[in-house]
Amino acid sequence: MTATESMPPSVETGPPVHQPGIVGKLKGHLDLLLNAGSLMATTVITSLLGFAYWWVAARTASEEAVGEASAAVSAMTLIGTIGMFGMGTMLISDLPAMQKRRWDLISTCLLVAGAAATVGGLAYVALAHLALPQLKDAMGGTAATVLLVFGIALNAVTLVLDEALVGLLQGPMQLTRNAWFAVSKLALLGLLAALPITLTGSMLTLTWIAGIVLSVAVLARVLRRRGMVDSLRPSPALLRGRGRATFDHNLLNLATYLPRAALPLVVTAVLSAEANASFYTAFMVLSFLAMVPGNVALTLFAVASGDKAALRSKVRMGLLICLGGGLPVAIVVALLAEPIMSVFGANYARNASSALAILTLTYVPFVFHHFFLAISRVQDRVRGAGIFSVFAGVAELLAAWYGGSRGSLTSLVTWVAIVMAIETVLVAPTVLRVVLPSRRDAAAENPEGTMSTTSLTLRERSWVALEYIRTVGPLTGVTAQGLRDALIGLHAADPTHRAVSRLDRTGGRWIHLDAPTFAAYVQEAVTDLGDGPVDFDEMTRTLQSEQRAHHPVRILVGGGYMALKVAHAYGDAGPVNTLVHELVQAAAEGRAASIPPMLRHRSALPKAWWKTYGLKVGKIRESLRIARPPQAGDDAPMRPWTAQLTVETARSAEVLGKMRVWRDEHAPGVTTSAITFAAFTAALQQLGLNPDTSAATFLADARRYLDKGVSIDSNFCWGPVLSPPDLTDPRAIHTALKAELASGKMLTIMLLRESKIMVTGAPGLPDPYPTEAPAEPRPRLTFSNQGRHDMLSDLPWAVEPAGRVNQSVPTLNGAEGITLTTSEMNGVLHLEATFHASTFDPAVVARALELVCTDPAALIMAAR
Repeated sequence: MTATESMPPSVETGPPVHQPGIVGKLKGHLDLLLNAGSLMATTVITSLLGFAYWWVAARTASEEAVGEASAAVSAMTLIGTIGMFGMGTMLISDLPAMQKRRWDLISTCLLVAGAAATVGGLAYVALAHLALPQLKDAMGGTAATVLLVFGIALNAVTLVLDEALVGLLQGPMQLTRNAWFAVSKLALLGLLAALPITLTGSMLTLTWIAGIVLSVAVLARVLRRRGMVDSLRPSPALLRGRGRATFDHNLLNLATYLPRAALPLVVTAVLSAEANASFYTAFMVLSFLAMVPGNVALTLFAVASGDKAALRSKVRMGLLICLGGGLPVAIVVALLAEPIMSVFGANYARNASSALAILTLTYVPFVFHHFFLAISRVQDRVRGAGIFSVFAGVAELLAAWYGGSRGSLTSLVTWVAIVMAIETVLVAPTVLRVVLPSRRDAAAENPEGTMSTTSLTLRERSWVALEYIRTVGPLTGVTAQGLRDALIGLHAADPTHRAVSRLDRTGGRWIHLDAPTFAAYVQEAVTDLGDGPVDFDEMTRTLQSEQRAHHPVRILVGGGYMALKVAHAYGDAGPVNTLVHELVQAAAEGRAASIPPMLRHRSALPKAWWKTYGLKVGKIRESLRIARPPQAGDDAPMRPWTAQLTVETARSAEVLGKMRVWRDEHAPGVTTSAITFAAFTAALQQLGLNPDTSAATFLADARRYLDKGVSIDSNFCWGPVLSPPDLTDPRAIHTALKAELASGKMLTIMLLRESKIMVTGAPGLPDPYPTEAPAEPRPRLTFSNQGRHDMLSDLPWAVEPAGRVNQSVPTLNGAEGITLTTSEMNGVLHLEATFHASTFDPAVVARALELVCTDPAALIMAAR
């Protein structure tokens, strides 16, 4: 592991918090997706195989037989749904909370639903015989009528059973039952079609009912094998106290489904059975589209259950799925309506292609209506929603009757679409109030005193889990109150500046505070250690050990020193040095800090990548060959381990001159940073720490690839893993690093990382440290050259350059990691080594730094 990877200080416990990405958001709604998924899969299977069923029926039976069968199926579905009497929805709500007698309650509800549906079936038969001769003719003889009533009751029972399985969190089982139903009825129809007989409407209805019986038999066998049914003793007493809720849910269920299920009956009554055959096929296509909002809405009640905060996020996710996925499909269906209907036959295309195109326009009303119902269930407004839906359903049926009476199927569906559009206007505010929070809701989601928020860029999100520390001093005239006043002045000039904002790691945003709130906030951000002597290294260690919080800038000041911990989301060396310089100067001068905000340049990385690679396929392929940090072998002996991050520092005013003299003679053109890295590796070897020299991580700034004038206000570096032939040879390090920078490979790595974060979400905090480490650790090296810090030369230093402290220290490292950070300021080399004292002896690491500052050339030559 390296300093660029997510390993937190030991004080941080608990799981990492991730900012929401696409996958992260999906994971957060797993309950919604799983519960709705089984229902949607059921609808997909039954719709696809149902499509095949009616296609075979249309090809092998007359239009009159198909019309009679579709009317019977509509009656079974409509009256069966009425016969459910809200039992299914009540079971979804109540079963998860029950510990005993679950199947007793289920069997009771099945009997009630079957009885109610039987009564409804008889009422339907009586109505057809007394008032609707066309429905009577479509019903057939006595045997067909009895079969229809039985099918109605059986359909109600299985509908309740399916929803009971969802309530038991056994969605796959209801999916299995419905799959068997869809396959078996299609197989039976195929068998009848192969016989030398004329298919009638009653025969088609019989295949449908037989499919239900077979599917229930399969389900019963599975339940019995798994021992899931503890008891089947119906007891009306179990329904006590559930009457009112069941009635309200039933009212809402009926009002929701009534117009959809009754429309084919209206078409048959007002137009003809032949017209209904065409309409039913078109309506079946629409039903396939409408399955997503219907099933998502059904599960919202179960998973949200009165939690308004959860409801908002789940409704947003549901709308994203329904509108983002379903609406484009609906548009395609509308454009291809005639070819789709021609699959069933020329008459179907001629009679219903326009009707299908118009029906697809009702997809958005379907979405909003279903979500309105789901929200009403969660907010305990079931009865009000039910009453509204009753009027809406009646309006749709009246519109269908009125439009059909004008003699055209197209006119019928047009009037229905108009009514549904009006319904959308009425219910949309309820949905949008949940999706779009009010000012009161927004205030509840934000800390007190929030003025506004700004989302983190992808680049900022990439680094939000990481921080590093800059410690400078001794200084004159810099106090805690002076730094607070400087920050307050910066906030007054620009309250949206990131240095004076609150960092929301979980939500992935900058929170901008009002003046009174920030004045209190800055008191926590800046801690006064007093005027007495301080240990500047201990100040750094203190900040290393602090838990990551919401301060993008955390400061300790005292004894003439300032230690500043900065979130990497704010910036790396460049932006942070600008911040350090201005804060110190402003505090010393007693004025407000002034730091102009940089343009965020969200597209800087993709543009830099395109500039480097373009369409050079070979170069792109090469850039994807990414090396990984060395790791301990799987068979390496381990020991219990606890993180204890620490830092050792050193500096020298003479060593840079010595390096240049040696370089001119032995390694012309090599950078002093390469010499430093090689000397440090050799020092560790000399002291017996046996570093892993197979590879090392080299942090590098990627701004070199940007166009002129493009500035980056946050972190824009990466740490490629390189394998020079010899990590104690400056020339090998220099050559490897130069080749890596010339390739621009780090741009690909950065782009891939940002793409992953966009999908999965960024970790708000690093992952926890391991509890074990290798028994014989080998240093895994990370090198970071901060470059020249001469821009800090004019700070109010209290001493000459040789005595100045200028540290840059990360706040994490792997169990075996040692990160060496180097910088130059006024001819002085500053070194900081970050590692775990629980892994390596601090005295040994400090001695390695001392050797590098004393005679790096001798270390390098001795290693040859």
